[in-house]
Formats: sequence, C-alpha cells, structure tokens
Amino acid sequence: MLLNFFGPLFIRYADQNLSPSITFAISFSALFGMGFILYLAFFTLILEFYRIFIKLYKHVLLFTPKDFLIFTFLTSLGLSLYSYYETYKLEVIRVKIQTSKLPPYLSSFKILHISDLHLGPVMGLKQINMIKEIYLKEKPDLILSTGDLVDGNMKNRAYLAEALKEISPPYGKFAVVGNHEYYRGIIQAVEFTEKAGFKVLRGETITLDNWLILIGLDDEDCQFFKACKEPLNELELLKELPSSHFKILLKHKPKVNSEAIGYFDLMLSGHTHGGLYYPFGKWIVTKIFKFKCGIEFLDGKSLIITSKGVGTGGPPMRFLTPPDVIIIEILKTP
Repeated sequence: MLLNFFGPLFIRYADQNLSPSITFAISFSALFGMGFILYLAFFTLILEFYRIFIKLYKHVLLFTPKDFLIFTFLTSLGLSLYSYYETYKLEVIRVKIQTSKLPPYLSSFKILHISDLHLGPVMGLKQINMIKEIYLKEKPDLILSTGDLVDGNMKNRAYLAEALKEISPPYGKFAVVGNHEYYRGIIQAVEFTEKAGFKVLRGETITLDNWLILIGLDDEDCQFFKACKEPLNELELLKELPSSHFKILLKHKPKVNSEAIGYFDLMLSGHTHGGLYYPFGKWIVTKIFKFKCGIEFLDGKSLIITSKGVGTGGPPMRFLTPPDVIIIEILKTP
C-alpha cells in the first residue's frame, strides 16, 4: 500500500531522470499495482458485507478467513491480468454520415478519429502500432486526434514522434490538446505533437479543400495553468463560418455549448475512456458528462462521437470497455 501511495512520485522521478526502459518498468509496476489494489479493495468489501450478513442472520460461515484471502487475491490478480490484456483488444467503430456538402469530385471521404493515447512512461509503440495497422488497412484521407496524445516527459521519446510521423494521410493530421498535455507541460507536449506530424488547432479553424472546416479548441483545464489559447467557447468561432461547408468541431471533453448546436455537422471528443471499469466507471461518467461514449445526435442538427480512446491515463487496465478508434465515412446524400 505504501509503494502504491508513493507510486506517482516514483513515476515522476523516473520519467524526468531515468531511461525510457527503466521508467517503463517502474511505472508499469506501480500503476499495475494500483489497479490490483482497486480490485482487491472491491472484493474485500464485498466479502466483508457477506460476513456481516451471515453474522446478523446467525448463519454458519461457509468459508474460513484463509478461504476469503485466497479467493480475494486470486480473483483480483486474475481480473487485473485480464484488464491489462483488454487494453490491446482495439475495436474499430464505423460511422457513415450522409451530407450534401461533399464536393462533386469526391464520392466519399474517410476520417480516422483517434484519442487519448497517453504516450509516456507506459503507453508507447504498442499503441502507435495498433493505430498504424488500422491506418494501413483503412487508408483514411484524414486523421483527427482529440487530445491526451501525450502523458509524460516527451523530451527523450523522439522515437515515438518518428513512429507517428510515418502515418501520413493525404489531407494530413490535425489535433487538439487535452487536459494531460497541460499536466506534463503544454509547450513540450505541443512540440512533440507537431514533430509527430500533427497540426495543433488551439482556438482556431482551418479550411481543407474548400469544403471541410476543422475547428479546434483548447481543453478547459488550460485555465488552471493560465495557458489558454482563446476562445474556449466554440460558438465564437462557429457563428462566423459559412453554412455551406462541412464543419467538424474538435474538443477533448464531450461538452458542448447548447447554443452552438446546429452550427457544426460533427463533433469529435474523447477523455471519458468509457469509464474504464464497467459498470461502475460508466455509471460515474454518466453523472459527470452528458455524452459518455459512442454516437449521439444533438436535436437532430449535429452529431457527436466520443471515443473510448486508445490508451489509459492511470493503471493499464480496462474491464469490458475496450479501446477504440473511429472510422468515419462521409458520403453524398443520395
């Protein structure tokens, strides 16, 4: 428990001063241990409720304390190992959108939406290679990243930027920053993202091929670090854009100004990870965010897609919430 309590300090020290391989060993051990402790605490609590129930109703306890200990330990370890395995069960979510805004010379347009890689002490080449495999298979026209691409000291991880740079779609790669980019240093996070071949949109818009407009906003946590690139309110940018163009809004958190609904065609987000641990994590996410994960229509005027992300920002574990990337195919209205 003490090792887990001081784990974040060990990880931070290693990330700043030690090699990536040693940092991985320390970080993985500490974070996996945290996840194991979560499972251990959960099953211990369940068994304690069982013991209280048996005592209140004066029934015979069917298991000895030793049996409890063995069951709790083995179950927690088994679920921890499975949860780590699930972080590599990448799902491909497919969405088709019909619009009249596609130009005559295009029959379709394919976008790969990625989010929350959390590249750093634990997440790295394996997550990038999973994306690269999907990219080579799907051959998207455009890649969009909705934040938390990095989650560590990236100054000695140029090899990760080079690996991402090899992914080069025809219309380019664009990204917004998430909350973790600010936690570990926004300047070095943006520099890494740009070295990886992304154009970072911070409170700005860009028009591609005279029909598609991307709108990117900083994550709202920038306010805690006094490092925002205004505006943070999407309506300020959207209301000035032509209605004839197909507009994609990029925000890390799935929050949207209700007055902006109808000004954009599609919004892409991440951050929630689907709650990571089903069903409890999902229940918590639904209490915090109106939009959890998946596809939701906003008053029949706009569409929002929230990714569960590729990586994890804490323990390298998921339970019934596998990572995903989104393939969005824009088609002409028949």
